[in-house]
Amino acid sequence: MFRVVMIVWMVAMLQGCNIDSEYRALHAMGDDDQRVWAFLQINVQEEEDGVESYYYFAQISQTLYQGISRNQLSEGFLRLENVRYWGNDDLIYDYKDIEYTGEIVFRIEDIQRISLINNEPVVGLGYEQYEAQESASESETVSVEGVSDEALPL
Repeated sequence: MFRVVMIVWMVAMLQGCNIDSEYRALHAMGDDDQRVWAFLQINVQEEEDGVESYYYFAQISQTLYQGISRNQLSEGFLRLENVRYWGNDDLIYDYKDIEYTGEIVFRIEDIQRISLINNEPVVGLGYEQYEAQESASESETVSVEGVSDEALPL
């Protein structure tokens, strides 16, 4: 009788989670040496029916990012490395200190937004570091040998 109860319990537990997706997420995290910088918004359910939002810049596995962005991975764990967080004063801080190693692990299901970023975020600066890059790229495309973009025929 005990055996039957255990089998029924195990089948019920296995149906509640997607083992294949969890395994693929774990496998993708371990195999890939290529890391990319990403911005992540992660919402974590709090005990009292509240949701806490966290905003992180971190390096993640490129294979794992591709799996998530293509909706091939919807469950499992995501390891964030070299984590920087967006503080309440709109500045970027390093997560690594005396207490923390600079790595965090979250569930993929908690990700609300994930975006690749081109450059490593600079600690101590805010969003202006990305505005400066945008304006520099705009100024490169606006002028062609001293002629403004408006003067070019379409």
